[in-house]
Amino acid sequence: MRHSAIWYVAALCTGIVFLPLSVMPAHAAGAPGGSTGTAHAADMAARMQPDEQQTVVQARPAAGLGTTAEAGDLLAWPGVARLGLPVLRMPDFAHAAQSADGAPHPLLPWLALAATWDPDLARRAGSARARSEWLHGRAVLRVGGVDLLPSGRLQAGEDQVLAGGMAGMIGAGLLAGHVLPVFGSVATEEQPRADGALPDRTTQVPAAQLASQSLLGVAMALETAHGGAILCGGMAPCQTVTGLGSIVHDAWHFPGMVMARPGGAGEIRNADIAPTLAAVAASVDMEQVDTDGHDVFGAALRQAVREGSLKPAQVQAMVTHILASFYMSGSLDHPPPFSSAHNGAPPASPDTLVADVEAQGAVLLQNENRVVPFDPALGPVLILVHPALRPAAEKLADALRHAGLNVALSVATEGAGAPGTLPPAVSQAARTLVLSAGNDDNQMISTVAEMGGHVVVVLASDDPDRQMPWLDTVDSVVQAWAWRDEYAQPLAALLSGQQDFSGHLPVTLTGGFYPPGLADADYRAFARAHVVPLFPFGYGLSTRGHLTFSDLHVVREGNHATASFSITNPDDTPVRAVPQLYVEMPDDVPGAARRLAGWRSIIVAPGHTVRLVGQWNPAGGNWSVPAGDYTLSLGFSSVMMVRHATLHLPALHVPGALDSTPAPVVAAE
Repeated sequence: MRHSAIWYVAALCTGIVFLPLSVMPAHAAGAPGGSTGTAHAADMAARMQPDEQQTVVQARPAAGLGTTAEAGDLLAWPGVARLGLPVLRMPDFAHAAQSADGAPHPLLPWLALAATWDPDLARRAGSARARSEWLHGRAVLRVGGVDLLPSGRLQAGEDQVLAGGMAGMIGAGLLAGHVLPVFGSVATEEQPRADGALPDRTTQVPAAQLASQSLLGVAMALETAHGGAILCGGMAPCQTVTGLGSIVHDAWHFPGMVMARPGGAGEIRNADIAPTLAAVAASVDMEQVDTDGHDVFGAALRQAVREGSLKPAQVQAMVTHILASFYMSGSLDHPPPFSSAHNGAPPASPDTLVADVEAQGAVLLQNENRVVPFDPALGPVLILVHPALRPAAEKLADALRHAGLNVALSVATEGAGAPGTLPPAVSQAARTLVLSAGNDDNQMISTVAEMGGHVVVVLASDDPDRQMPWLDTVDSVVQAWAWRDEYAQPLAALLSGQQDFSGHLPVTLTGGFYPPGLADADYRAFARAHVVPLFPFGYGLSTRGHLTFSDLHVVREGNHATASFSITNPDDTPVRAVPQLYVEMPDDVPGAARRLAGWRSIIVAPGHTVRLVGQWNPAGGNWSVPAGDYTLSLGFSSVMMVRHATLHLPALHVPGALDSTPAPVVAAE
């Protein structure tokens, strides 16, 4: 089985580091906001009275719904009834995004979804979420994915092109369902790094310095989705990023809004309007106000306008940005009904989304002796867990039995792990599957491995720093991400061989070890330090087939280049592949490391559109590409490159505006 894939690569900007800006499938077409929607937003903002303009720059607790769990801490954007602009409800973004039904699990299993490297699945996730939000009367949703975490990683991994592309496809699905996706901000929800080191995220930093770093993921998400809004004010107020407006509106030409979560725009003290002026200067267009009274754009904004410190035209521009975002989603013309939020929405139809995410996102890290998939002819399999994971293990055992395996379950006492403390059945098992949620299980895994049987470890947590001191003594390791009930059936299908593993790591698995002085934990930092991580970004094994690439060919046409290759599967069984294209700067450009440029999750021959960008040029408001020879490498992870090509580029200057890219060309044999 042979497939040929062709990438269009638009060679854009770089001063120091060559970076990717966007990965856009063919079905995510159209310019963000569109000129018609932007003009409509400006016209509608001009038709508002001053008091109406000053009101719609806030979303406040929804009247009549309170802040109960049933109401979901709803906030309401007031709209303008006189102009036919409806009230729109949204969650309070100060709280972690949760499922629409209020269940304790998060909005999406982010790392599992990113590990699929499948934009189509991400768009499906957005469409499903849009239906759910609509049924619950909400028109705005914080997407996540490109949220910056304390460790320096993003919520959907450690690479802006992957995280931004996947988050953007979720946004595309939301926009199609008339729900506005909100990207960005800084999230505090994350397991602490193994070495305790954290980058400083609280001091002021120019947005231009972030244009090729954390803001790059936001730019990619907006361009891939072709619409949305930007969120700020996470671990630090929005004002810590200076010059954001010049990047977002002037350089990117993004017509939509910058929104501040509660408290993110600052806080008024002693009737001082300085925080209001600072928030406006920081390009905040709308603030969320919670019941704690964080309020910068209320009375203080009105006072600033009366005193002349804030011009009416500035407020009107803020309103225009707000309306432009809402027009992108169509929520002003198709608002969700209030009754569904107030009276309780009917349950959504069943969807296998989460199960499909696990099926495609589980990553096979190691498979010595080809123990996985389990062969029923080789006898029973013992599942070993500590008490906390017993319910999950029971579901997995039932699913494996349904797949034809003889499975027994054994539960170790809390804290057990040393020889003599484990159940007697463990010493008699020829094949043991350990379902593990953290480092507390390491001694138990080592003890089981020393008993001499075959051992498979399934990691059921999202910790990239998970220690694996037992790695050389076990046969197989599977990264299954944070456990959810829906995972039992797809994981059983993978372990029993009914489905092949196809997930690839969206993060570097460090094992808890970092090069000295490494603050941002990503594959580029490991490469610059010449340190090989435990498992590299992009890595993942298959139990079927051995895929091979033909030679990589790159041809430049103006500011674009076409990269083409063939991928061959010599087996008869279809295999899902994730070919990854990386790029390196010329040797004479300092500080460069290999960066992901594009990818595709394929079973049949697809195409993909990629743009490569680099360091932001604040003086010119564009991206700049230094002349030189660029190396493009093709492989299955950030360190496993099997094909290379060199492309010579002249010095280029490319505008930073977010727009559409050429349609992909696909050839298949």
